Amino acid sequence: MGSYLRLELMRGFRNPVGLVMLTVFPLGLYLVWTKVLPPGQGDGFAAYSMVSMATYGAMGGALFIGGAIALERGKGWLDQLAVTPLPAHGYVVAKLLSGAATVLPSIVVVLAGGAVLSGVRLPLATWPALVVLIWLGVLPFAALGVAFGYSMKGPTATLAMMIVYFCLSILGGLWLPVESMPEVMRTLAEYSPAYQAGSLGWRALDGLAPTGTSLAVLAAWTLLFCALAAWRYRRAV
Repeated sequence: MGSYLRLELMRGFRNPVGLVMLTVFPLGLYLVWTKVLPPGQGDGFAAYSMVSMATYGAMGGALFIGGAIALERGKGWLDQLAVTPLPAHGYVVAKLLSGAATVLPSIVVVLAGGAVLSGVRLPLATWPALVVLIWLGVLPFAALGVAFGYSMKGPTATLAMMIVYFCLSILGGLWLPVESMPEVMRTLAEYSPAYQAGSLGWRALDGLAPTGTSLAVLAAWTLLFCALAAWRYRRAV
C-alpha cells in the first residue's frame, strides 16, 4: 500500500487545478473580505476571516476526496486495482491519507496571506496551533467525501459535493459570521460540523482551548460520516 500511497500523494501535489482551487480561491475570498469590502469590521475581523477561509479551503480539499473516487469508479480504475495485490481497503486508506496531506497547503497559504497581506499578528505559538486545529477540524469531511464517492459516479458526485460544500460553509459561518444570521440558522449552526471546525481556530485566536461541545459535535459527525462511508464502501465493492 505504501507505493500506492506515494502515487496518490504525487498525483495530489502535481494537480495544478486542484491546488489552485483549494489555495488561490480561499485566499482570494479572504482578500475580498478584508481588502475590497468596505472597512469597519473591527481589528479582529482580518484574523477571524483568515481562520474562516483557511477552514473553508481545507474543508473542500478533504471533501473532494470523494470526487476523485467517483471519477475513478466511473472509469473502471477500481476494477483494474482489484487484480493487483493492493487490498480493497488499501485504496480507501491511501485516498484518505493523501487527501489529508493535500489540504495542508490550503491552510498554510491562507494563514500566510493573513500575516503578510493583512498584517495579522498573533503569538508565535498560535500559528502552528492554528494549522493543527484547522486540519483536525476538517478531517470528518474526508469520510463524508468517501461516502459520496462510493454513492455516486462521475460528475454527479462532484456536483452533489459542491452543493453540500457551499451549504455547509454558509451555515457554518465560514462566509459570514453566525451572529449575523437569523436565529433559526444560528441554532442549526451550533450543530454544524463546519461551524464547530471553524470554532477550533476562532477560539485559538483568543488563546482558548476547544470546548467540549465542539469536540463532541465533531466526534459525532466523524463517527456518522465514517459509518456512512463504510456502508457505501461495502455496497460498492
